[in-house]
Amino acid sequence: MAPTTRNAPSREMALNALRVDFHSEIRQRDYRLMISIPGGPAPTNGYPVVYLIDGNLHFGIAVDTMRIQACWPDTRDAVIVGIGYQTDRLADALSLRMDDLTTPLQEPLASTPWFRKMPPPPTGWGKMDDYLRMVDEEIKPRVAEVVSVDAADQTLMGHSLGGLTTLHALFRRTASFQHFVAIAPSIWFNDREVLDHEAGFVQRVRAGEARARALISVGELESTLRYPSVAADKLPAGKDDFQQMVDYCRMVPNTQELGERLAAEQRPGFTVQTVVHMGDDHNMVPPAGIARGIRFALRNG
Repeated sequence: MAPTTRNAPSREMALNALRVDFHSEIRQRDYRLMISIPGGPAPTNGYPVVYLIDGNLHFGIAVDTMRIQACWPDTRDAVIVGIGYQTDRLADALSLRMDDLTTPLQEPLASTPWFRKMPPPPTGWGKMDDYLRMVDEEIKPRVAEVVSVDAADQTLMGHSLGGLTTLHALFRRTASFQHFVAIAPSIWFNDREVLDHEAGFVQRVRAGEARARALISVGELESTLRYPSVAADKLPAGKDDFQQMVDYCRMVPNTQELGERLAAEQRPGFTVQTVVHMGDDHNMVPPAGIARGIRFALRNG
């Protein structure tokens, strides 16, 4: 009798998901895809796909939310692809993501007092464009090998730096996806560098050259200091530093202001919604943002 092999289940994976480990030639790093496929037969054109940044962190939430919403006939069921790393340690995943989801660090931010007190990522900063190339050129073909997908119904979704990456893709790689869900995007990074590409994107929208649907959301309390009353000594900086960070990041105003500007440009082929999730801070908002994002991207009509 052949020996039985049992793999220890990941505590961060949703039930019945496929795991695809691969080495990226573009990023020269190992990645793990977590792929959840609907139980029903694929549509004629293939399943819609949600590409979820930070799969190690949010994959289970996204899968469970997708399957529940798909019970209703007005929501298309979709393949969920969590893009993550070959680890089951949260600290490792949080560290590895830092250079994937940022542009090269610029001196004004690097010299900001509160930022200098934060622990630097061991892998550095600034590989966002290569990361998005990897999604297009290496991840999408791997997903298409295991499930029939609809290339005309694809969503990119991310939270925090993942939301920043999603906005960057909206502005710079619009044709790669049809739906963009940026949850609590870190617009503040590098003195709001991502907004340098907004005007060019808007010009393409006005010319009918860019088509997209975008949802940008933020937690109501993200511009309010939420400093812990216990165990604060475990944090890398003090209360005043965190207040400076909150003031610098302007999470809620940045999101609302961008949403208002883009809403003024809506026309056939371009739709944008902005949502403020009441009572949520930066760490609480992912479940609500993912649920709203799935509804936005996959609701029929």
